[in-house]
Amino acid sequence: METVELHDCEVQRWTVVFHRTAANWIFSLIAMGRFKHVSAFAWVPDLRVWIVYDVGFRRSRIVLLPDTEESKARLRAVITGNCIVTLNAMPGGFPLWRFGFFCTSAIKHLLGLRGGALRPDALFRLCVREGGEVSDDAISPGTAGRSDVATAAEEGRAGSD
Repeated sequence: METVELHDCEVQRWTVVFHRTAANWIFSLIAMGRFKHVSAFAWVPDLRVWIVYDVGFRRSRIVLLPDTEESKARLRAVITGNCIVTLNAMPGGFPLWRFGFFCTSAIKHLLGLRGGALRPDALFRLCVREGGEVSDDAISPGTAGRSDVATAAEEGRAGSD
C-alpha cells in the first residue's frame, strides 16, 4: 500500500448533478420543477479518489471511489440522463442563513453559494449565474455515452491535478 502524505486537500471544484427523477413520487411533487434532486461529486487529486456527496431524506452519504474504470462507470450511471454543472466553490463566502437541511440547501452550503435557492431548479439557475459550466444529455445529443466520466467533470479533475 502506497503512503500518501496529506496536506490541505480541500476540494475546490465540484460537479453538481441535477437529477430528473426523485426517490419517490412525494419528493417529486415537492421539487415542483424539471429537476427533482441534487448531489455532487469531485476529484481529489492528492488522494486520487472521487468523492460523492448526496444528501437524502433519511441520511447523507459521502462515498469515496478509487480512480478506476468501475468508479467512472458508477459516476457515468449517475450523470446519464441528468444535467451536470461544474463550478468552483466560492472562497471565504458564507450564507447569511440556512433554511433546513435537504439536498438543495446542503449543496448550496457545500459550494458556499449565496442566494435563496430552495428547490433544485433555483439552485441550477444560481450555479449557472455563478459561472458554472453546463453539460446536459437532454440538450447535448453528442454527449451521451461519453468515453470518460463527463467532459465537465474531467475539466474539474484536470484543473485540480
